[in-house]
Amino acid sequence: MFIIDDILRLPVDLGMKALRTIAEQIDDELLRTEESVRKKIMETQLKYESGEMKEEEYREVMDHLRKRLEEVKVE
Repeated sequence: MFIIDDILRLPVDLGMKALRTIAEQIDDELLRTEESVRKKIMETQLKYESGEMKEEEYREVMDHLRKRLEEVKVE
């Protein structure tokens, strides 16, 4: 009986996992959490250090991210 329950529940479990993953990606993209902003700061620093990003663009992005980090901390 438990095997049948597991089989019937599998699509729901996979759907919930997919929805959680999508929600995490949206949070990261919209920078809603302190963790997502910090992650984006690290990614930006790595891009700059590897030469993928010019200094001017780096400064603009980092200014925006620092402001967003302060906003997220206040919320």
